[in-house]
Amino acid sequence: MRKIAAIGIFIIVLMVPMSAFADTGIGGVAGWDQPTGFTLKLDNFPVVSLGWSLNGNYIEGTVDYWFLNKKIARNTLWYFGAGVQASIGDDFGLGFRVPVGIQWYFMPAFELFGELAPGMTILPSSDFNLSAGIGLRYHF
Repeated sequence: MRKIAAIGIFIIVLMVPMSAFADTGIGGVAGWDQPTGFTLKLDNFPVVSLGWSLNGNYIEGTVDYWFLNKKIARNTLWYFGAGVQASIGDDFGLGFRVPVGIQWYFMPAFELFGELAPGMTILPSSDFNLSAGIGLRYHF
């Protein structure tokens, strides 16, 4: 019975039009002064990242909304946006950031990206920061 249910679910998933998942990208990001972890990009939705510090004891999440995502060359785009960042660990931190980056689709479904994100931590105290990251997403 479980095999029949699994086969049925698999067939239903195959029948769902890919437009239902329009430009969903999932992958990983390695950061400088930004945790290394996972990234998720949905079409017309903020970009979400969740990472863990390799040299500290905290987990950080970011949610960015891109105001611009414009083509600058064949298969290459740049973006600019605003977002929030929160970290949990030894201390709780909350702040905002301004990501600016470039995306290169070296294959139709694969995106290589890099970004700089100046920002400001507002909790537990105010402090300017600059983070950077490079990553890879697979789009389906």
